[in-house]
Amino acid sequence: MEIKITNNQLFSLTVSTSIGGSILVVSSVLSIIAKQDAWIVGLVTPLIGVFIVLLYCYLGSKFPNMTIVEIIKKILGKWIGSIVAASLVFLSFILCINLPWYVSNFLTTHAIPETPPYAINFLFVVAVVIAVIYGLEAIARVSELIFYFSSVLFIITILLLIPNIKIENIQPVLEHGIRPVLEGSIFLSAFITFPLINILMVFPKNIYDIKKARAAIIKGYLCSSFFVFIFLIVTILVLGFAITASSQYPTYLLGKEIKIGRVLTRLEFVVAIVWFATQFIINVFFYYSTLIGLSQLIGLKDYKKIAIPLGFIIFIMTGVIFPNVIYQGFWASIVWTPYIVTHGLILPLVLLIVYLIRKHIFKNV
Repeated sequence: MEIKITNNQLFSLTVSTSIGGSILVVSSVLSIIAKQDAWIVGLVTPLIGVFIVLLYCYLGSKFPNMTIVEIIKKILGKWIGSIVAASLVFLSFILCINLPWYVSNFLTTHAIPETPPYAINFLFVVAVVIAVIYGLEAIARVSELIFYFSSVLFIITILLLIPNIKIENIQPVLEHGIRPVLEGSIFLSAFITFPLINILMVFPKNIYDIKKARAAIIKGYLCSSFFVFIFLIVTILVLGFAITASSQYPTYLLGKEIKIGRVLTRLEFVVAIVWFATQFIINVFFYYSTLIGLSQLIGLKDYKKIAIPLGFIIFIMTGVIFPNVIYQGFWASIVWTPYIVTHGLILPLVLLIVYLIRKHIFKNV
């Protein structure tokens, strides 16, 4: 019996997958690209991104009983499709390695510097593997709980930061023109829009109603875009673009600006908790996508059989994927964008074109 998830769970899963690690890390690069106009990037990106998400939904709705891996093989053929699908699965696998590195790097930099990164990576990967073994239904339920929990902390954080806002930090508006904003939008899309192609691992195969589920995905994407926009503009308003651009985790610094009298100060852990929660659920979802995709490629019926062995590989790779922070910064700003654009934009466009050609000319899809 095929596991089904509710529209609310799909909504929360979309929000978590879209936000991912962007809350804590993208503000810095966007401030370098667009300066004080980085907040405008948060407005422009979903205006374009929503059409890309609609493309994902359209492709999925045409193959209601297939995952994106099966869709690729169906449209492009067995051999070419398998190669292309394997590339997409490898992308998910790479993300499963990257995300624990971000967590350990953050903790060893700001909280527990004497703790070996491997120890943090091990605990994080073990938690991810256990979550995936429990199955999609459990993952979806956890994502729903994390969404509500993170939303409450998000609202509290923003409200407490209002006294620290300085309007002059976003002035003058569009001082350098629209081009930096558009460049920043491409970069931001690489984190909150294009990775959503992996939502086709559960949509529409694991949902009840395609039409309502499509609406849930769109709402989830717009909701996550709103969260990112608020974090962007508040970060610029409170810290200014110069401090934001020079910090590896600028959003985390926001917590240090929260002061409630002399009793409650330095509440940066609130921001960190929101980030950890979203980081965990996106890692779980991408690991699930990796296992499902790999199982479909090699003809394995039960993905759980390879969950633990692949988890060990991920744990080992977390220690070598980025030799240092400078390399990681280069990868995130230079390598990641064209890599994800290839899979999140070019690939679905190619699939759509080939599908339409085969449907209307050859009529065999």
